[in-house]
Amino acid sequence: MTAGVEGLAAWPPAAVATVVAAAQAVALTAVAGLVGGLWAVLRWRRDVAREERDRAWSRFVWTVEQACDGDVGRAEIGFASADVMYDMQILREGGAVLGTMVLGLITGRESE
Repeated sequence: MTAGVEGLAAWPPAAVATVVAAAQAVALTAVAGLVGGLWAVLRWRRDVAREERDRAWSRFVWTVEQACDGDVGRAEIGFASADVMYDMQILREGGAVLGTMVLGLITGRESE
């Protein structure tokens, strides 16, 4: 068998079809791998963002519960946690304004 375009004419049609099919399979596999990898990265980023948001809101709820507790020690821990959370601005997205207002009310810094 010879190389080049003129050599390709000497190949049997079944061999040419096999080479073309293999090349198409490689290209399709590469595209599928790229699309799958991109989808996995996007999903991973969305999951990480959701976990961070859930963790921040669970900390917020814990802080408010501690600050509203009748026990003085727990209330002081809640106030300290609220003060730190207010400075960190850890809450994001839609409820961040309300959460920051609540933390400001707890810490007495709502006018800042």
